[in-house]
Amino acid sequence: MVLAIGLLMFLPPGAAREALVRIEGLVVRPDGSAAVNVLIEGTTFMDMFDPAGYNLFGEKELPEAFADWVTEYSRFESFAAPKRHS
Repeated sequence: MVLAIGLLMFLPPGAAREALVRIEGLVVRPDGSAAVNVLIEGTTFMDMFDPAGYNLFGEKELPEAFADWVTEYSRFESFAAPKRHS
């Protein structure tokens, strides 16, 4: 089992995508599981973080990366996000 909840978006873009490839194809054993959560392009949630310090995924990037897997649960959410505080 691999859990990557709120992690991949804080890696540089190349490292984030490499980690996704490793999770999908190398790290999880056959019949294993992966729980992966990412923020996608267009989110306003990241307004409260330094823009240079995160990576956003395309809306279809995660489902496409795991296209050959059995998906138990997948969800896109949209909600009002907090703004940066001074």
